[in-house]
Amino acid sequence: MTEEYIKTVSVHMDNLNAHPHCSHGPTLLFSRGSDGKKFYSCSAHRDKKKCSFFVWENQIESIGQQFMEQYERDLIVTKMMRYKLQSKYDHVKNLNPEERCFCQKCGELFSKTEQDLHSDHCEMLVENINDLKLSHPSQLFRPRQESKSESQYFFTENTIEMLVKMFRSVGTTNVICIGAPTIHERIFCDVPEMKSFLLDIDHRYLQFYESDHFRWFNMYNCHILEECDTDLVLEDILTQGDSTAVFIDPPFGGRLEPLAYTLEKFDQIRKKNNKSILSKFLVLPYFMERFVVNCLPGMSMLDYKVDYINHKKFNSSGRNKGSPIRIFTNVDQCKISLPVEENYRFCDECNRWVCSENVHCYKCNSCTSKNGRAYIHCNLCKRCVKRTWKHCKECNKCCLIEHSCMRFQTKGRMKDRPRKKHTLSKA
Repeated sequence: MTEEYIKTVSVHMDNLNAHPHCSHGPTLLFSRGSDGKKFYSCSAHRDKKKCSFFVWENQIESIGQQFMEQYERDLIVTKMMRYKLQSKYDHVKNLNPEERCFCQKCGELFSKTEQDLHSDHCEMLVENINDLKLSHPSQLFRPRQESKSESQYFFTENTIEMLVKMFRSVGTTNVICIGAPTIHERIFCDVPEMKSFLLDIDHRYLQFYESDHFRWFNMYNCHILEECDTDLVLEDILTQGDSTAVFIDPPFGGRLEPLAYTLEKFDQIRKKNNKSILSKFLVLPYFMERFVVNCLPGMSMLDYKVDYINHKKFNSSGRNKGSPIRIFTNVDQCKISLPVEENYRFCDECNRWVCSENVHCYKCNSCTSKNGRAYIHCNLCKRCVKRTWKHCKECNKCCLIEHSCMRFQTKGRMKDRPRKKHTLSKA
């Protein structure tokens, strides 16, 4: 999501339960433009092909009821769908591996005797499904890659292993995975000392997990998309253990305000039941740091580079400096060790683990690098900047060497003044 979009469109999170519902639960109230005209729209999807809900605030009484009726019908369908999918799962599980099939087009398990029903999807059929794959459904799915809503990028083995070690190091016994199915699968199958619960908007997981391990969930309105009391179900999930962590891997195009709303609601449930504060872990690009800190005070960014197996840029080879994806947390960073074998070291001055390329600056009193490369200190700006930047006298700040001066002026002033060539001085 661009900074321009964030500035021109505001989201209002007050009294969310009173908002009209679409198929994805309570909608969000937005305002945009100079007049600030408000409208309700789907919390999960910006793409109208995925969810067409759009109602101006002053039209909600006349139009909103039809959407509410559709939402209630969807709940009944969901209840029937879960029962049908889990019955089919139980049937397929009892078959031999060579008799098990999965259609990536339909997102459903079936027996080989039903293969004719998927004859048009031959290139998207997975056959000979062993017990390991059956217990790790993410290996069967074709990841969705729609950047506006349900982009799915699965973590590499190294990243999964590091995250499990991270949970152990902070004493976590219960992990709530939101939009992070591969982490749930690892803990659920291979880490007996921890419990894991998956909350995800991908309904395909309904057939693989019963309700005590998975709920169809919208992280952008803190709503369970099934026929149940969301608050009661979340209370049961969030109060299972005292040392509980919530790990969120959201679509990078989503707004942070709704995520902050969800986490605040989690904290309220914990506090109501006299439980300790949640350990929070949020996965986002490093350049979103100031937005994260603004929406979620108390969160700080780990220097660990998160890798995905199915993204050409978000991995260890991306742009020769590693993935730009980081983990934000409210846990004291000195408690979280990073793998030495992956080129991380402990900084005694900062009292935290950092990437080896992240050189400590004694003027800033911090390891200042954000992007995986060493920064340099600018005495004029009195802060560290990227090595590709130099101090510009016209802009009175460090900028890219190739840049247009006066770019930080208002549009009106830019029209009145001729564009100047940049003049750089050594930092």
